[in-house]
Amino acid sequence: METVSIQEASRRLHLPTASIRACIKAGELKAYRSPGTDGRSGWVVELPAEGWTSSAMAQEMERPFSPWWWANAQREGRVHYVQDLFASSFEEMIPRFLCGLVSANIWVATDISEDMLCPECVQATKLQDLQI
Repeated sequence: METVSIQEASRRLHLPTASIRACIKAGELKAYRSPGTDGRSGWVVELPAEGWTSSAMAQEMERPFSPWWWANAQREGRVHYVQDLFASSFEEMIPRFLCGLVSANIWVATDISEDMLCPECVQATKLQDLQI
């Protein structure tokens, strides 16, 4: 059975890391601590067989996708458009927003209005012909 980081399981199973952790806690996914290349241990997840589903997956499939996310846990300031994610360590993914801001994490933004959007991200979406 292939084992991957929580972030990689999130990417491959198309679920947020919080849902991967919930599946682990519920016993729907197997996970354990494994030593990393830097000597520190981190969590690895056994990828399930093809066709695997969970209650978290069903919930996520019903949720509409939005590329707009908060750049801080307090959900303050502007909401930003995620350009891409890059790995910073064994388990963490760092978001880069269209405006150039790099954050330590992302937090889902729901029920947002246009005045809450980062103006630089909005301008970049128009230049790149991306959906707002």
